Amino acid sequence: MKRIFTLLSITVVLAGCLASREVPRVTTVPVGQWPNDVVFDPGSAQLFVANEGSATISVVQSDGKKVGTISLTTRARHLAVDPELGHLYAPNEGSAFVAAFDTRDLRERFRVAVGRRPHGIAVDRSSHRVFVGNEGDGSLTAFDGRTGHVLFTLSVGPGLGGIAADPATGRIFVVSVKTDRVFVIDGKRGSKLTEIPVGHGPTHVGINAESGVVYVLNTEDDSVTVLDGRQMRRLSTIPVGNYPIGIAVDEKADRAYIVNNRGNTLSIIDEATLEVRGTTQIAPNVSNLDLNSPAGLLYLALKSENRVALVRVRDL
Repeated sequence: MKRIFTLLSITVVLAGCLASREVPRVTTVPVGQWPNDVVFDPGSAQLFVANEGSATISVVQSDGKKVGTISLTTRARHLAVDPELGHLYAPNEGSAFVAAFDTRDLRERFRVAVGRRPHGIAVDRSSHRVFVGNEGDGSLTAFDGRTGHVLFTLSVGPGLGGIAADPATGRIFVVSVKTDRVFVIDGKRGSKLTEIPVGHGPTHVGINAESGVVYVLNTEDDSVTVLDGRQMRRLSTIPVGNYPIGIAVDEKADRAYIVNNRGNTLSIIDEATLEVRGTTQIAPNVSNLDLNSPAGLLYLALKSENRVALVRVRDL
């Protein structure tokens, strides 16, 4: 009897060890110093990585082969792409402008003067408008992504963080880290529609452009607030792991992948049930991620390793 109990105990321990093992990597790619954001562009089938420490953007093919490096004037912590236009947008935080690059030849096309410390950025895929949150003065700048012409600058609120755009409605969702709210902006008229209270310390936001569901990462609450972006109301607040700071949304599978930076885990939220359907161990200090849905790949920015890891969705 004692022998059976011992074998059972060993089995349980081994099962626990296997459950906590990091998801296997297909490959890892060296990038610049302190990669903070990673954006997959389906138009060019390339990955763009914002390296905060070296003020560069690493360009990588979807399978992990290095293409080149773009040098910036000052660091960009976040990036956005417009696949149809073939444009990559990088807010140069210390220089108060956004640089637009061609995603194929990697040449700079134009610069747009914006507010102080431009930080969060999003593209409306329908109107090809670009929206930049200026952390230094609490304003939102909108410009035409084709020409760089500034359309409006709107005073929004303090401590602006992540931004998401809904191409179906033209609405823009802007996180305010300091007020624990999300501001909803009419991206066509440049006016504030409403503000929605969320959890403590919201930093990042993602959207399912098919359903209009918005995910707000409450970094200090270890939770995600889910909004109905079309009705502009809260649906639920879902506990996740420790310090959620990165999100990728699969619009076809109706799932959201959440990076929990201090817990070294990835939470998978099912949009239909608004529940966490799984949690997977990932590498330490992942700063953000993005999804290549047709290839079934996630790209994880490994800030401590100065690398990007490719993992298969099926391995999660």
